[in-house]
Amino acid sequence: MTRECIILAGGLGTRLGKITKKTPKPLIKVKNKPFIFYIIENLYRQGIRKFYILTWYKSNFFLKSIPSKFRDAEIKVIKEKKKLGTAGCVINIINKLEKSFFVVNGDTFFDINIRDLQKKTNDNNSMIGIGLKYSSTHLGYKSYKVKNNLVTKYYKSKNKIKLVCGGIYFFKKRVLSKMKKKNMDIDNDILSPYLEKKKKITGIIYKNDFIDIGTKFFLNKAKKFIEKKIFRPSAFFDRDGVINYDYKYVHTKRKFVWKKNIFKAIKLLNDKGFRVFIITNQAGIAKGLYSEKDFKRLNSWMNQQFIKNGSFIDQVYYCAYHPDAIIKKYKKKTNLRKPGNGMIMNAFKDWKINKKNSFLIGDSETDIIAGRKSLLKSYFVKKDIYRQISSIIR
Repeated sequence: MTRECIILAGGLGTRLGKITKKTPKPLIKVKNKPFIFYIIENLYRQGIRKFYILTWYKSNFFLKSIPSKFRDAEIKVIKEKKKLGTAGCVINIINKLEKSFFVVNGDTFFDINIRDLQKKTNDNNSMIGIGLKYSSTHLGYKSYKVKNNLVTKYYKSKNKIKLVCGGIYFFKKRVLSKMKKKNMDIDNDILSPYLEKKKKITGIIYKNDFIDIGTKFFLNKAKKFIEKKIFRPSAFFDRDGVINYDYKYVHTKRKFVWKKNIFKAIKLLNDKGFRVFIITNQAGIAKGLYSEKDFKRLNSWMNQQFIKNGSFIDQVYYCAYHPDAIIKKYKKKTNLRKPGNGMIMNAFKDWKINKKNSFLIGDSETDIIAGRKSLLKSYFVKKDIYRQISSIIR
């Protein structure tokens, strides 16, 4: 599972004039928070757990402003000694990276499902994947041509509407591992020569929301854009009986049997910008049938399976407590345990949620009660959950 992302944050930001003479672009505050923090949060929810922020211009500002952790994710700020460009700075840290990683711009927010880009790149047996979008505002940029999800051309176009990179790439490490460290651009010095050698580059066109804060016009629009992105609608799911068949106290891969179309259903929500949460009672822990470590191991495996299928779960909430627990530390009455709605309320605290457009799907009365207590539209799961969700969010 790809867990690393590089954020390119070394640019001068000259188009913003006086603003970036004081503050680097990614650190400009939108709704009282540096813009780059919204990028980190959005990638974190998609399973990124290690961030490298590559800086050059006003590097010390990043060192002072960026914490070393976001929840359980690690953040490292790398200060370049000289300007290396969008490709050179990545090559500069290539030995630190795992087998594959994402690269994103620190001054753009392209609201795509990065796991979809990863899966389609892997399905094409490509070493590079690019998230693309049609734009009428990138007048000086080159344009891409794509056929069957593969880039066929990168060229100067006279068209007003161009197919451009939305600032998100997926790389296999070995593409860059033998290159020399110098000032290079990803598009012109990596992708263009790669195409000339007739090597495959996956290019996926997305219609998702996008903003580039590199001009004053779009920086002024960033507040409204970010409000929409942080207050997302969310889908809450029970696990056993909804995500997988309920074979009672499921705690091993052998007993974990997926429900029909569940990957397709979760991916639909990811692609539409919903947050996705699992809320699950785990009385088997309290009763000594399996340990919390067993649950977390299975949970990690489950998340990896979603990612392999181009989807992801934002977070799993679980309650290990039970009033009749055998293990003393779990013997407790708590609102966390459904029909209590404590797990849902914790999600409301942890994430900014558009409750009006959110919903819950469960397979028991206790699930529905917990959802309704939280003022969520609540539904019993149907045989084909993909069709059910398609109907709910249409």
